Amino acid sequence: MISIILGQKGSGKTKTFLDLVNKASAEEIGNVVCIEKGDRHNFDLRSTVRLIDTSDFDLDSYKVFYGFICGIISGDYDITHIFIDSVTKIANTNMDKFSSFLEYIENLSNQFNIKFTITVSADISEAPEGVKKYLIEY
Repeated sequence: MISIILGQKGSGKTKTFLDLVNKASAEEIGNVVCIEKGDRHNFDLRSTVRLIDTSDFDLDSYKVFYGFICGIISGDYDITHIFIDSVTKIANTNMDKFSSFLEYIENLSNQFNIKFTITVSADISEAPEGVKKYLIEY
C-alpha cells in the first residue's frame, strides 16, 4: 500500500507525516523506517523509529533511490512501514518521473508486504494521474 501526502510548503504535511510515523511505530508489530534528507525530525520521532538520513549518500535519481530502499529492505526483513519525507529532495529530481518510481515502490510493497507513506512538496495540479490515485487527505 502506498499513501502520498502532497501539498505546498506550509500546508501541514509535516505535522501529519510525523503523527503518522509515530502512530505506526506505536501500533505496528514490525519495524518502522523514516527516510529523510537531514535529521531535522530526530527529536520529533519515537525512539523505536529507524531514522535514516540520506544526506550522506549521493542519491541523484529515483533509480538510485530505489536501489537504496532495496538495500534497506534486504537488511531488515521485519520492516512493516517505510516513510519517505520530501522524496523529490532526496532523489534530487522533480515530479516528471515520480509515477515510474511509484510503480517500483508498489512492486516492493506487494512483494514484501511493506506500507509506504511519502511526502511531496508540490501543488496538486502538478501531480500526474499515476500519482493522484495514492493521494490521502490531511
